[in-house]
Amino acid sequence: MSTDTRSVTVRRRAFYIFLISATLFGLGQFHRLSGAVTIPPIAAELGITVDRLGFIAAVLFFTSALLQIPNGLLLDRFGPRRLIPVYVGFSILGCFILAFATSYEELLISRMLLGGGFSVTMMSAYVLFAKWYPVERFATVASWMMAASSIGSMIASYPLAFFIDEFGWRPAYFIVAAFTFMAVIIGILVIKDSPPDYKNSHHQPATLKESIRGFKAILVFPRFFFLLAMGFVAFGPATAILGMWGGPYLESVYGLDGVERGKILLAMVVAIPAGALFFGPLDRRFSSRKKIVLIAVFAEILVFLILGLFDNLPLWSICVLFISIAFLQQHYVVLAAHCRAAFPDYLVGRANSTLNMTSIVGVGFMQSLFGWGLTFFPENGYQISFLSIAIILIVAMVLYLGSAENLAEEETVDDQRLGEFGEKVGN
Repeated sequence: MSTDTRSVTVRRRAFYIFLISATLFGLGQFHRLSGAVTIPPIAAELGITVDRLGFIAAVLFFTSALLQIPNGLLLDRFGPRRLIPVYVGFSILGCFILAFATSYEELLISRMLLGGGFSVTMMSAYVLFAKWYPVERFATVASWMMAASSIGSMIASYPLAFFIDEFGWRPAYFIVAAFTFMAVIIGILVIKDSPPDYKNSHHQPATLKESIRGFKAILVFPRFFFLLAMGFVAFGPATAILGMWGGPYLESVYGLDGVERGKILLAMVVAIPAGALFFGPLDRRFSSRKKIVLIAVFAEILVFLILGLFDNLPLWSICVLFISIAFLQQHYVVLAAHCRAAFPDYLVGRANSTLNMTSIVGVGFMQSLFGWGLTFFPENGYQISFLSIAIILIVAMVLYLGSAENLAEEETVDDQRLGEFGEKVGN
């Protein structure tokens, strides 16, 4: 029997909010993961050298990471409904600049605007889900969003490669800009920050100073650092391959053309919703979120060790290993639930933004890692990069072992206790 006590009206509005949140996050995923398809032809047309490609790919993620802390503060202070149109408006501008780009500098600016504009979509969704859905359904709803938003990821692989092959890369960004504008308009009409009967905590920040004080409390909260260590490697390994280096790797090592590379990347993208739908329900079926994450990361380590230690693997095995990485990466929904359950609603934006920030920094770092590997070791740079990622995953897993199964084991997290904790930190 369902324990959902929400009214029909609230559930209907929550569903509409889920749909627009998934659409906006999916558009962000399109830009995050399309680099492997779009950057090579853009670089060829604009004459950009390979040593600069890593930063072009990473700058989107670094910009997004830089904004995560202010995003969390602003989300908890002003709410998603006000922030989303402003932020995503900048991403639309980035699309147009990219469509008209004729230089490295313009490409860099457009990627920064895209990273900044879509930096708020995931955390906005998490803040909305925390208020519109029961806490025990958070991981499941988050996994549904990951699965639904993967449509954007799918379009960023083979379909985009085919479109670029037929019409070029510039028209693609005009189309995406128009669709994004439509999504923003719908979001303005649909999104409400909380249900009509929702009661805000008396600790809800009323000023920027109070928001910063709550953020400081999160940063020094016991054992939160160990959870952030796992956040650093949550997205990076798979996104580095799918979002940039998978395409060049398949071209240089296996001689595949753009459409052939796009097919393999599409298979990786299809694994994303499958992984999200697999890991999401595990949060409710098993008592230990920590063990779910550790098992997934251990399997991911094995995959990267195989990629780094063995030469001349058959193409079919590369496909299987790449698909496995994309599937296993979806343990992030469980990690996010681990973080969400530790804090009350009024701190969810700042807590999950902090986790997301470390994840995005990890993506940018690993995007750059491949570039460094190929610059200093042209002959076997890919293998060295794969092994480096395996080592980083091992370090993160060891640190994550120090985290509490529930952060409340260290400090009871309720409005009164955490509010007092924040006041102590702020003083």
